[in-house]
Amino acid sequence: MVDFASIPLSTIIVTGTAVGLNLISNVATRLLTDVERARRIRAEVKAFRKELRQAIVTKNKAKEEKLRKKEKQMTSLEMKVSMQRMKPLLFFWIPFILIYYLLVMLLEPAGGINAIVAISPVQIPVLNIGVPLPEGGYGFNLFWWYLISSLSFSSISMKLLGTGMD
Repeated sequence: MVDFASIPLSTIIVTGTAVGLNLISNVATRLLTDVERARRIRAEVKAFRKELRQAIVTKNKAKEEKLRKKEKQMTSLEMKVSMQRMKPLLFFWIPFILIYYLLVMLLEPAGGINAIVAISPVQIPVLNIGVPLPEGGYGFNLFWWYLISSLSFSSISMKLLGTGMD
């Protein structure tokens, strides 16, 4: 039987799962939302907010009043875009949680969610999340390694699939 909790294999499995779920999520976003429309609306809202801020700073009351009338419409547009971005989350949230718990069960012999799945030679100083190991280095449990892997690859997959809002 394969020991999924052994360090190199567990590291690869957790990282692969994080990358895979990121890709699935971004493909779903690409398919279920109008990314170009969302970008266009975000840019429009950003320009509107900048213009409103400038009117407030320069104390141009007439322009500010005119823009305030349009503010509700802009907020509504922004809300529609946010709801569109939530569509994939609604479809995949529960399956993704189930996959995460499958990982926990897979690593149960080594401690489940507290299993050390990756080792780093250095501690991440700001977060202070690595557990010092007697043999040297710092161990990351399933939660932290999944989070690090997911965040590390999310921007890459967003760029590859063109689902980012910038």
